[in-house]
Amino acid sequence: MIIDLHSDTVYKIWGNGGNLLRNEYSIDREKLIRGNVLAQCFALFVPQHEHVPENKQGLSPWEMLNELHDVFVEKTEEASIPVFQIGRNDIPQAILTTEEGASIEGDISRLETLKEWGVRIFGLTWNFENELGYPNSDDKEIMGKGLKEKGIEAVRECGRLGIIVDVSHLSDGGFFDVMKYAEGPIIATHSNSRAVTAVSRNLTDEELRMLSDKGGVMGLNLCPAFLHDEKAEKAEDAISRVADMAEHVMHIYDTAGENILALGSDFDGIEGNLEIPSPDRFYLLFDELKRRGMKESVIDKLSYKNALRVLSSV
Repeated sequence: MIIDLHSDTVYKIWGNGGNLLRNEYSIDREKLIRGNVLAQCFALFVPQHEHVPENKQGLSPWEMLNELHDVFVEKTEEASIPVFQIGRNDIPQAILTTEEGASIEGDISRLETLKEWGVRIFGLTWNFENELGYPNSDDKEIMGKGLKEKGIEAVRECGRLGIIVDVSHLSDGGFFDVMKYAEGPIIATHSNSRAVTAVSRNLTDEELRMLSDKGGVMGLNLCPAFLHDEKAEKAEDAISRVADMAEHVMHIYDTAGENILALGSDFDGIEGNLEIPSPDRFYLLFDELKRRGMKESVIDKLSYKNALRVLSSV
C-alpha cells in the first residue's frame, strides 16, 4: 500500500479543468487503484504573484483557497474518493492539505475553518515571504530568518487544533522555530536530502535527524531539480530517475533512520521526463531499493506505515 503526502492535482484541475475519475494528469482514481494507494494527499495550493493563473487574477489568497476547497469536495465526491478514515483500506482515500500559508492572510482564526474542512496538514510557506515566515532561498540572509510572530502563533494553533505543520518550502530558520514551538510530530511533505543534492528546498542532515527525533517524516519528492544536479534547458526535458530517488532514500535512511521515510511525490506540481509519472509506477522505486538491500519491512514504512503513524497521531 501507499500513502503519498503531496500532490498538486486539485490546483491543476482548478486552473485547467478536468476531474479525478480519469484525466491526463498524474493522479486520478484509476491510477490510484492500480497503484494500491491507501491515501493520497491533495494540496490546496494557493499561488502568488506571477504564478496565479490568468483566469484567477483578482482573487485574494483566501478566495482562492475557498475555490480550491470547493474543487476538492466536488471532484473527490464525483470520483467516489472518500475522505481518509484510519482503518479503512478497501479504496483509495483523500487527505486534504494546504500549501502556502499566505492563504489565511495572517488571520490565525481561519485555521479553525481549515480544521472544519478536514485539513490534516498546513504548509507555512511556498516560495515567497508571507505573513507567517520566509521561504527556502539561495540568499543566506533569507534562509536564516525564522518565523514571524504570526507564524509562531499559527504553529501553536495548529498544535491545539490537531493539524500537522509542514516544513517543506520553509527557510532553515523557520524550520528550527517549528521544531522549537510545535507540539507533536512535524512533516516535510515533499523534500529530499541536501547532502545528496545541494538545493535549498532539501533538508540538511541535521534537519533530518531533528525531524526524525521529533517523530516526523519526510516525503520523497520526485522533482528532477531536487534529485540531482544536472541541468536541462527546458523543465520538461529534465529527467527524474529511480536511481536518484533511491540514492536519496538510502542517504536519509542511513542518516536519520527508517522511521522518517515517506513518499511525497509532488505529482502534477512538477515537470520533466519522469520514470515514475504516476502512483501506479512506485513499484519501480521499491524494486530498486530491494535490489540495494533494503528490507521489505523498511520499504513498508517508506510506502505507507510511517505516514500512517503520523497521521494517526492527530
